[in-house]
Amino acid sequence: MLQTAEALLIQEQISPTIRVIRFVKPDLRSTLDSMTTDDTPLYREILNALHDLPDESHVIFNFGITERFPTSFFQVMMRIRQLIQARGGRVYLCSFQPDIRNSVELMGGSRLFIMTPSEQSAIDKARRTECS
Repeated sequence: MLQTAEALLIQEQISPTIRVIRFVKPDLRSTLDSMTTDDTPLYREILNALHDLPDESHVIFNFGITERFPTSFFQVMMRIRQLIQARGGRVYLCSFQPDIRNSVELMGGSRLFIMTPSEQSAIDKARRTECS
């Protein structure tokens, strides 16, 4: 497991093409304060965590401890999704608290991302796709 310097997230390489990113703070709103999505500390840290991501990789974002999911957070995830998909990869979101999951679904998250109830179920789905 690798924890980044700013300690906003921890990443773990499950296989050569499956990476899990876990957020380590329940409220990331202060990392989203900016006029543009590309200029937020959270966006920069996620990009840094993905800089060596191979093509056609699966990236799993674990929101297990996340207590708030503002629209600006969703915008960051949309930008990250575009970058990963442009390289032939897939994005999974998992482990939401029920009220957060409802908010993400209202924003169209279940149409745009692969959403699973747990990190293990996301890893299992990614492995099945990886093998096919």
